[in-house]
Amino acid sequence: MKKQKLTARLFVSYFTLVFLALALIVAYASNAFQSFYFDESISNLRVRSLLVEEIINRSPSASPDSLQALCKNLGADIETRITLITLDGIVIADSDENPANMDSHHDRPEVIDALAGDEGVSKRSSYTLEEDHLYLARLIQQSEPKMILRVSFPISDLTATLEDLKTSLILGGVLIILLLAFVNWYLSGQILKPIAIMEAGARRFAKGKLKTKVPESNIQELGSLGHSLNQMAEQIYDRIRVITQQKNEQLAIMSSMTEGVLALNPEGHVLSCNRAAAEMFGLQPNAILDRPLHEVIRNTELIDFATKVLGTRKSRDCRILIYAPEERSLNVVGSKMPAKKGALGGAVLVFTDLTQIQKLEGVRREFVANVSHELKTPITSIQGYVETLLDGALDDAANAYNFLEIISKHATRLGQIVDDLLELSRIEELNEGEAQHLKLTPLKPLVDATINEFRPAAESMSITIATHIEDDVELELNAKLFSHALGNLLDNAIKYSDQGGTVTFRTKVDATHIILEITDTGQGISNEHLSRIFERFYRVDKGRSRDIGGTGLGLSIVKHIARIHNASLKVESKVGEGSTFRFIFPRV
Repeated sequence: MKKQKLTARLFVSYFTLVFLALALIVAYASNAFQSFYFDESISNLRVRSLLVEEIINRSPSASPDSLQALCKNLGADIETRITLITLDGIVIADSDENPANMDSHHDRPEVIDALAGDEGVSKRSSYTLEEDHLYLARLIQQSEPKMILRVSFPISDLTATLEDLKTSLILGGVLIILLLAFVNWYLSGQILKPIAIMEAGARRFAKGKLKTKVPESNIQELGSLGHSLNQMAEQIYDRIRVITQQKNEQLAIMSSMTEGVLALNPEGHVLSCNRAAAEMFGLQPNAILDRPLHEVIRNTELIDFATKVLGTRKSRDCRILIYAPEERSLNVVGSKMPAKKGALGGAVLVFTDLTQIQKLEGVRREFVANVSHELKTPITSIQGYVETLLDGALDDAANAYNFLEIISKHATRLGQIVDDLLELSRIEELNEGEAQHLKLTPLKPLVDATINEFRPAAESMSITIATHIEDDVELELNAKLFSHALGNLLDNAIKYSDQGGTVTFRTKVDATHIILEITDTGQGISNEHLSRIFERFYRVDKGRSRDIGGTGLGLSIVKHIARIHNASLKVESKVGEGSTFRFIFPRV
């Protein structure tokens, strides 16, 4: 439907009313003037007829010739046509025409009315003169024989005058209409101007510019409307501010949650998705809104679970396994959302990632198993040899001495395992936030001191230890801890290298990092073991490791010390060619 402007509607309405009013006024005035003029003309004719009747009654002769002469003379004097008619309609005298040439007037309207005893008046065209006349006829009671007196005069001038008057009225009405139309247009604009201002203000409100006020008009009704609009804008602004604040708080809470949250509408379409859920399933939150869940996540167990949650009022939970973007074990809790009266409610699915917990549980179980296995071997050996000694072998001095040496060896191994466990626990506690006592330390003296500690072991196997470390390299270190890490790596390099091998310490410095490399020419590590060598009690060669006195905790301790120093630890190795361990420190 086509909309019409209020200005045009007001203008058309007022213009129509004014036009109709003026048209009625002009028509009424025209008719009034016409009636007035005709009434005046009839009164004039009546006076003339009485005058003529009086003169005729005083006339000494009533012959047709004398009456004809009287009519001619009197008609010329009073500028009126005078006609005398017998009761049977015969014209006996006429001031303008020869009566002999005139037909009977018994059918003339004014004559018929006069014969009836009334005054006859009519306005019509003259059959004789062929122009419009106003006629008045009356019966002369005192004449003998009785006859009818008719007086008339042409009304063409009167009609022209009335037409001119009507034209003047119409032109005046048109001018008044145009003037009033202009005034109406101007006044409509003045009245609608504050409405246009309020309309512009309402549009600003619709665009969210609620702080801009609408000017209040001095017209009471429009002023009240403007005041109401301003109050409405303030209330909407306050409500939007509260809603926005609540939404931001909800978004902040949702974004900071480690649990994934998916909200579904009653049809199973996604309403919202927080960051954690998007990361779990590899989704783009904005791209999945209003899409069915089965199109977003391809997991039959989850789809079935969501369908059950949407179909019940009770909360449900289950555990599912997903494989993309990576394998995860998730615990899902589904709850029905409150619904409006007469409407179905959606559902909220909360996902808790159990993958890391399960991994940690597995690591814990493996650690307990490894610790138990590592401790059980020396304890079993000690217990066996002690029982042997108690059963009588103590009397055999030679065997008893050997047994005691073996017991001492296993006891020492137990002590090393316990010491390494305590050391690892202490380092982990430091990593969890205790004082680390890091200070700027020259690297070369620290490395040289560590090398000197292990030089006898290296010389016993003819292993050469080389250093290529610049004197000016300094790092934020806990000297005691970092020396312990270097010692573990150097000890492993010596133990797992053949006679005549080489161990090299080297630094590399660039714009962003300082790298310390420890390279050996030992046995090397295969790729299948590289990803696990930093796990507790993990051994590449379990038999040899125990033979040379390793506890399986050394590299795990090194990894934790590197983490304490905000350094990353990388390893490269090839079987038969040796290994390279790199500490990568960020430059401050």
